[in-house]
Amino acid sequence: MKVPMKWLKEYVDINMPAEEYGSRMVMTGTAVEGIDRTGEQFDKVVVGRVLSCVDHPNSDHLHICMVDVGGEEPLQIVCGAPNVHADMRVAAALDGAHLPGGVKIKKGKMRGEVSMGMLCSGPELDVPAGLYPHIGDAGIIEIFEDVKPGTDVKEVFGLGDDVVDFEILANRPDCLSVWGLARESSAVLEEHFVMPEIAVEEAGAGTFDDYAKVEVLDDEACQRYCARVITDVKIGPSPKWMREYLYGAGVRPINNIVDITNFVMLETGHPMHAFDLSKVKDQTIVVRRAKPGEHLVTLDGKEHVLDETMLVIADRENATGLAGIMGGEESEIVDDTASVLFECAAFERANNRITARKPGIRTESSGRFEKGVCPETTMEALERACMLVNMLECGHVVPGAYDHYPNPAEPREIDASVRRICRRIGVDVPGETMEDILNRLYIDTTLAGDTLHCEIPAYRQDMETEADVSEEVLRMYGYDHIPSTLMNAVTMPGYRNEKTVFADRAKAALVGMGLYEVLNYSFVSPRWMDKLNLLEDDPRRRMVTLRNPLGEDTSVMRTSLVPSMLNTVAANLNRGNAEGRLFELSKVFVPAEKAGDLPEEKTALCVSAFGEDVDFYTIKNIVVWLLAKFGLTPEIEAVGDAYYHPGRKAVLRVNGQKVAALGEIHPDVAEAFDISNRRVYVAEVDLDAVMPMEKDFYGVKPLPKFPAVSRDIAVVVEEKVGAGTMMDAIRRAAARTLEDVKLFDIYRGDKLGRGVKSVAYAITLRAPDRTLTDEEINGTMDKVLRTLKEQFGAELRA
Repeated sequence: MKVPMKWLKEYVDINMPAEEYGSRMVMTGTAVEGIDRTGEQFDKVVVGRVLSCVDHPNSDHLHICMVDVGGEEPLQIVCGAPNVHADMRVAAALDGAHLPGGVKIKKGKMRGEVSMGMLCSGPELDVPAGLYPHIGDAGIIEIFEDVKPGTDVKEVFGLGDDVVDFEILANRPDCLSVWGLARESSAVLEEHFVMPEIAVEEAGAGTFDDYAKVEVLDDEACQRYCARVITDVKIGPSPKWMREYLYGAGVRPINNIVDITNFVMLETGHPMHAFDLSKVKDQTIVVRRAKPGEHLVTLDGKEHVLDETMLVIADRENATGLAGIMGGEESEIVDDTASVLFECAAFERANNRITARKPGIRTESSGRFEKGVCPETTMEALERACMLVNMLECGHVVPGAYDHYPNPAEPREIDASVRRICRRIGVDVPGETMEDILNRLYIDTTLAGDTLHCEIPAYRQDMETEADVSEEVLRMYGYDHIPSTLMNAVTMPGYRNEKTVFADRAKAALVGMGLYEVLNYSFVSPRWMDKLNLLEDDPRRRMVTLRNPLGEDTSVMRTSLVPSMLNTVAANLNRGNAEGRLFELSKVFVPAEKAGDLPEEKTALCVSAFGEDVDFYTIKNIVVWLLAKFGLTPEIEAVGDAYYHPGRKAVLRVNGQKVAALGEIHPDVAEAFDISNRRVYVAEVDLDAVMPMEKDFYGVKPLPKFPAVSRDIAVVVEEKVGAGTMMDAIRRAAARTLEDVKLFDIYRGDKLGRGVKSVAYAITLRAPDRTLTDEEINGTMDKVLRTLKEQFGAELRA
């Protein structure tokens, strides 16, 4: 919140530079983002008085002016403005002056005549007409005040004041006002805070009820609603002091009535709105929820479609404003407005925040209501606005007011222990000092023994418990009083749970195999799952939908890592990375069965390999080696999801439970993910299923003392028989003496016939305690061949 120092000084004495003041505020917990000075956009521009003005002899639109700028001699300045004339006061930029946009004024000649400066318009000085009236680009700015030539124009325009930009946190809505910051400043600087004495002079015939009627139909969303009527309104510009304060605070001056509402909002923290009563049907204000599909055109000219959750200010027929956010265009204050209804209310913060987000409207008013506006001080703010109407003489305040406050807040009191406060903040502060600090903060406090009895002001909505009292004491006593201490030697050790350790081991194993880890968002597009060609009843199609997504592409939580991985692969291929081995270990989210419950988070792993030297066995070996890391030997079955190639896919099971699926991505699916003419292999591993199955794995064995024997066999089987399945059967049949078995050839040809294939294995036998005999070797090989014949109909190839 930006506040001019001149405005703050109206209520508290600040006798120090702005920078020092900002530092004092920061050290007591009120953050300052920066300090600026108004009028820094130009320099060396002074008030000048045009002594004479004649036409330029060599131009049909230029004028030669002799201008008194407070020097020994008047300056000759050539000017092209049509409104320049003798005896007018102007803003004269002298030689060497700097203007907005990097413009530098230098002495020179124009059409042969010397010009010692420049007479400026409002836009050339970046001075808005709302701050100081002017005719814009149509002519130079005319100064009507009787000001001595040579005076810096910043004094005339109300510029040159320091503006402090405060960063007000959500827990201190009372400081979103000049009064709140002045009150805080008085406590920090130990100066008196002087509020204006509010007194309203009522005039005119009748009472409020003779001019307007108000109905509040929603006490939950509208905690308090106050209104007063102003008649005989005279619309015009606000006085210079008000325009200066509003400009310094970053608010554009508009007219006296609108400026009063903005001024009161900034001064008291209470947003206000002014309705043109002649445009309110039946002069009746209704505070209600919007009707489904109801339309409203707001002051910015935009039309919005409302729903039944939004609180609106309406007349008998239509909504005329979004409560606490923005008024409607149809009841806007205009030049011929004659009667006005001032509104000042306290709307419920959660409803206001949700309502503002739906149409995407963010205003000064909505920001204050979202943080919380104090209902207790609402009428005070309204009376301040009426007092300003009296001061500006822009209307008559009708006797009487409307005040709907069905559930007044109970006074809050906190009893706090001095001893506990000292222990909590780590500083020994005397009870008397605490009492003084709290009273300086306008918290009526009395000390009785160890107990501080605090009566909390209504505007301090953030104070609820003893901890809040402790915070106030410490920040005002000074954070620099906290003693420096060495770290306690008894520290809590870092801790990672079993799942995290297991995941890190899996990552380390994959990195050791030469893979690179990738990270993707958990928010994905629902269209991605459609690209996988899953069945309609596949549970992965049922995803968690975000309530407020950034966009359709990030609107659901992913149930599979495969789409994200395929997008990553496509991005790499499209950027010239022709090969790669990647993995992502992250969470997938399974929707809860019961509405409202949180989704189930499962740990999943997705591996991908692509490139010239990559095939099905590359991805299979990665997964098999990873499972071996955890002591698991999977069984392989040639089945899988539809997004895999029908002839190049497999499911891996351990003890009958599925732990992984892998294969080549179906060409149609790859094309849907913008992967053309490339084979991409993907594996999915269920780490939550793998973790409880882990077995102790010992990778080191003693060197063998006895020789090994190698035998090669080639068997002919039907095409449908899996080579991996037969390999598992060989391991079981030769279990006692088998050291290793490897597949080294698969042959298909006319000599074998249709529908069959030849599969060749290299078998290594060894006994740890002796040299195998020929009988043992032949017996083992016979058992292997017999097993293959019985289980798969295999015949030894001649």
